[in-house]
Amino acid sequence: MKKQKGFSLIELLIVVGIIGALTAIAVPAYSNYKNKADVTAGIASLKNMLTKADLFLELSSTNTLATFITAGADVGGLDSANGFVVEGIGTITGTAASESADGTLVLALNTDTAYNNQTITYTRSEAAWTCAMSAGIQLDGIKGCATTTP
Repeated sequence: MKKQKGFSLIELLIVVGIIGALTAIAVPAYSNYKNKADVTAGIASLKNMLTKADLFLELSSTNTLATFITAGADVGGLDSANGFVVEGIGTITGTAASESADGTLVLALNTDTAYNNQTITYTRSEAAWTCAMSAGIQLDGIKGCATTTP
């Protein structure tokens, strides 16, 4: 009697079962990782815009957040007519009183993310910038911004 070579059907089924179990664990973990990465990228883009806004305000005592928001991107402004598009994440827009350094910069997350139409908002007062996220963004471990209550 010859000895058979190869794998038996039961051995193959066990391997397929193990791969299926690992996949069932990995897919939700990856999804959460991607969602957190999208929000973190949005916050990083907003913080970059905050730095530009603060530098713009420091350049001249006549500069206001409103002039930064309406200034074209070619002069370092936000260009509120179109907003500043963060590829694959959303669009940053801003509002401010005409003679004030106070105002808000808002990132509206787009449909490519799990948080469609949710927002991350930075508000500037004379003291500092403060951050708030829409209540629909429920993630742990996002540093530098708090989720608002519904």
